[in-house]
Amino acid sequence: MDAVTPPALAHRSAEAAAPAIVEAEGLSFGFPGDASGALVLEDFHLALPRGGFVAVVGPSGVGKSTLLRVVAGLVPQTRGRITVDAAANPGRRPVATVYQDARLLPWRRALGNIEFGLEGLVADRRERRERARTVLAKVGLAEHAGKWPHQLSGGQRQRIGIARALAVEPDLLLMDEPFSALDAITRRGLQDELLRLWRDSGISVLFVTHDLDEAVYLADRVVLLAGRPGRIVEEFSVGLPRPREREGGAFGDTVRTIRAALDESFTHGAGI
Repeated sequence: MDAVTPPALAHRSAEAAAPAIVEAEGLSFGFPGDASGALVLEDFHLALPRGGFVAVVGPSGVGKSTLLRVVAGLVPQTRGRITVDAAANPGRRPVATVYQDARLLPWRRALGNIEFGLEGLVADRRERRERARTVLAKVGLAEHAGKWPHQLSGGQRQRIGIARALAVEPDLLLMDEPFSALDAITRRGLQDELLRLWRDSGISVLFVTHDLDEAVYLADRVVLLAGRPGRIVEEFSVGLPRPREREGGAFGDTVRTIRAALDESFTHGAGI
């Protein structure tokens, strides 16, 4: 692999050490009560630098969404260790998640959906409203504050979902294929919007996607999962300068190299 790796890619060992907000060592997960004892994830290792952007890619059923649930603390790992260095402070949450479906409450307007994420954190209603309006402006939807979810496009609803996550001021943002249900034009626009928000906020992002082009466009590093149970097949550091040009030769070479690694994993039995 090293002989054909383009300059835009480097293996993890070539990266400079940086303080990690997420560290996983030997992480394995199996569903409690599964009589077969089958694991979904096995021997997963990850170090997400503070302020970094890591994409996790792989085929359906490989455990990408499960990984986010473990990181978020929604389910406990079966074996191994995971630490998230993001302490909760009054008025904020350390970790927030954005899903493929924006999951907006249909009985609340756009601004109210963002405020919902702050309930239980911010007692003062005026402060909740102010924080909600601030993040709504950041995602470019200030003029849509009073609209109901059914009056918004798919891309607008997803922006509301992102705004709701940002409103709690997390250190770590988990994103589970947040743009996969959108059309290509809307998807590209939201990718650029996400990069702007990431750059401006200094937040750390762990991003799950099936789309290798999306992973290379967004992330500092791409982790490739395959197999049953899911394991890391390869891990690459993306060295392309930002802002990235999708049509450039280096971008295409980078995507092809990662795709070749995925194809090779199927050839050697690591696929589904």
